[in-house]
Amino acid sequence: MTNWTNRNSYGCAHVTARADWLESIEEWLSSQLAVGRTRETLRTRWYQISRFSRIVDRPIDQVDADAVIDYFLRSDMDFDAKRNARGCVKVFYEWAVAHDRATHNPIDDVPVIPVKPKGGLICPEHAINEGLKSADEDAVLAVMFGAWMGLRRLEMVQINADTDIEDNPEDMRLLIHGKGIKERVLPVPGELARAIRRRGGDWLFPGRFGGHACAEYVGTRIKEATAYPSHSLRRRFATFAYYRTGCNILLVSQLLGHSNVATTMRYVGVNTDLMRDAVEATTRADVMEHRQKAAMDAFMPTRTMQKLAFGG
Repeated sequence: MTNWTNRNSYGCAHVTARADWLESIEEWLSSQLAVGRTRETLRTRWYQISRFSRIVDRPIDQVDADAVIDYFLRSDMDFDAKRNARGCVKVFYEWAVAHDRATHNPIDDVPVIPVKPKGGLICPEHAINEGLKSADEDAVLAVMFGAWMGLRRLEMVQINADTDIEDNPEDMRLLIHGKGIKERVLPVPGELARAIRRRGGDWLFPGRFGGHACAEYVGTRIKEATAYPSHSLRRRFATFAYYRTGCNILLVSQLLGHSNVATTMRYVGVNTDLMRDAVEATTRADVMEHRQKAAMDAFMPTRTMQKLAFGG
């Protein structure tokens, strides 16, 4: 059995589960691994359910809906984090009930957490430009991946030059290892392709002690270079791609690796240039309508005189 409690996520510290939950959590995660969940996903789930167990601070079979609601009330998580945590607890208790660790799923009596209708922070162009001028080569590469291809931090560090890059003089394509077990292949912009070719070694972002760097490493590089979080670059890519492709939300969803276009729409922000054009267009329409009315008013007396002259 995988000992999840002795592991961490890419070298980043996690909380510890309540002692009487440990065995059940490890069995649940091992069962999830057996049906194809990736270790990266399961480490996230381990963090979520372990934190939950410590905060509710009661045995698995004594957690009720009130305890879950109190957990969310005491938490400083945003809407997305709460929805993800709710999903994690729900799946864990489905397993717990099926394996006689609990008699009911407390999530069944907890209201669904709504999707917050927001696009999120979008990294502005001046910050992108500052990031591209950074003296930190890792930061520049990460900014390119985020702003020009919309990659997540974890997707960036998992790129292996030997296995994930298809390169020829005319075109470079990249195999992206997305969340869960989803993969996608994306074309690489020319300038970014040249930057990739200049990198040596197997991992584009090598770790200090072998393997690849942790996701937080490139997140820190991006934040220091642009003063914006890494996900704001992904939202920037989504917004530009959406409007530049004629609002083709399905295509943008595929580029981002989303399984649901509703998720993609939450990434798309407002294009201020299009807003300005829309406002200007309505102004021009008003002017045109006024001019047409004035022309008709000027024409009407002539039409009236013609009717009188010809007895119309």
